[in-house]
Amino acid sequence: MLVVKFFGIGSLVLATPFFRTARKTFPNAEIHLLTLSSNNDIIKMIPDVDHVHYVHLGINVVTAVLAFVACLFRVNRGGFDVLIDMEFYTRASSVVTFASWAPVRVGYHSRGVYRGAIHNFRVSFNVYWHVTRNFIGLLAPFGVEVPAAAAAPRLKIPADAAAQSAEVLAPFGGKGVRYLIVNVNSGELAFERRWLPDRFADLTTRLSGKYDLFALFVGSRGERPYVETVVEKVVEAGGRAHNLAGDLTLECLIELCRGSVLTISNDSGPVHLAAAAQARVVAFFGPETPVLYGPIGDNHLVFYEHLACSPCITVEYGKQLDCWHQTPFCQVAITVDDVMRRIENHYGPILQTQSAGFDKATGRKKKKKTRRRV
Repeated sequence: MLVVKFFGIGSLVLATPFFRTARKTFPNAEIHLLTLSSNNDIIKMIPDVDHVHYVHLGINVVTAVLAFVACLFRVNRGGFDVLIDMEFYTRASSVVTFASWAPVRVGYHSRGVYRGAIHNFRVSFNVYWHVTRNFIGLLAPFGVEVPAAAAAPRLKIPADAAAQSAEVLAPFGGKGVRYLIVNVNSGELAFERRWLPDRFADLTTRLSGKYDLFALFVGSRGERPYVETVVEKVVEAGGRAHNLAGDLTLECLIELCRGSVLTISNDSGPVHLAAAAQARVVAFFGPETPVLYGPIGDNHLVFYEHLACSPCITVEYGKQLDCWHQTPFCQVAITVDDVMRRIENHYGPILQTQSAGFDKATGRKKKKKTRRRV
């Protein structure tokens, strides 16, 4: 079985229940995955995949075209019995499906997006189901029933992730330090998914001051300047914030999320990484709906305003933004006061319990004074 999923670290995390179900359904099958080489770090943590084939797009259009053509030849010679196209509506993955000549070819189809007659088993993408359920729906032609509730993603976190996390935390107090993970980014597909930076700074300042928390801001190397503008605002307001954008491996980020008091993020990959690590997640959704991409579990808090014009980013239209307004009202409507109130209502006992017994200046646990018997 060859599974094609080119794009999205978050989507690959959400695909882990699919691979788990495929392994259970076909215990003796060889499960292969075709993806982009840029996903290498997350692929190493996905269980139930036997072989991975990477497409190295290179640095320009010419190398990308050559890599794609080479990929078609490789797939054609693979001798696959089943090909499952996990891309929602891209035509590139349909071309790969055609090149495979696999007897069984499964993929999504929609009236609004023509993908030809390449897939001989066509599956509908249900916009009222979470993406994890839609992925498992690709196994429906084999008699697999889609679960009523979205299954939780799970990752194989490398053993050395804990050591990496400890090394990162050492300058801030080491083991036992209490901290927030904050992601103010949203990837390159739609910057409109970002909650306002001033509000991120205000929220972080309030939480770090009231509950004695360090704020560790994360992101990619390219996002570091944007992250720094928010960190500076927090520091100027008296909060304790540090810019780690571009400094962390993916497994270290996941481990840091798992150890955090809260992971606060825009709608993007870190939401799913943190949820897979069973961290407590506070997520902001604006132009895209959490019905499809919300963190799975009861211990999360999602902010989404349910405006009449939302969502304006949809899977069927290639996740292209189609906003009616010059101002992203779906983000502006989420206020810091409301977020702070709901966080305290939802996580109050955790924040209060964990804040007791810590020194505000260092973030370390206070040492208990004991009397020595003479």
